[in-house]
Amino acid sequence: MATLLSARLHRPHWPATRRRLALVGVFVLAIAWAFVWGAHSHFSQPQAIGLAAAIPARTVMVSGAVGRLDLSGVSAKPGEVLDLLVTGAPGAHAFVVQGAQAGSEYLVRAQTNGTTLIRFRVPASGQVGLLCTTPGHENLHGNITVNVTQ
Repeated sequence: MATLLSARLHRPHWPATRRRLALVGVFVLAIAWAFVWGAHSHFSQPQAIGLAAAIPARTVMVSGAVGRLDLSGVSAKPGEVLDLLVTGAPGAHAFVVQGAQAGSEYLVRAQTNGTTLIRFRVPASGQVGLLCTTPGHENLHGNITVNVTQ
């Protein structure tokens, strides 16, 4: 009877081992998540095939001087290649063109004079949204109406 009690008292303490395994599992998952999360870049812009050499139909100067993108009065024709030069907003920008159809083309380039060039092919209809995804630039956004009657 004494040996039976001593065997019961000296068995390994499994809950502590399970806690350690769970803790190690959480750390492994956290490290894996950090690697996956860090494997992207906020500054990689999709490069449109063929737009770098495309000749734009027109170039529109857009002011970003007050921390806002002034697109008032800007409209576009379906299918035209349009250049927007954002002035007065120095620094790095990561503009995204929204609202265009899947496979739409756009190109964003910082210029040496502090302006940012946004070149895109206008979709068939609707609106084109422009948004700067750089932290602190939340107000650099706006819409361009696609005018199908022109």
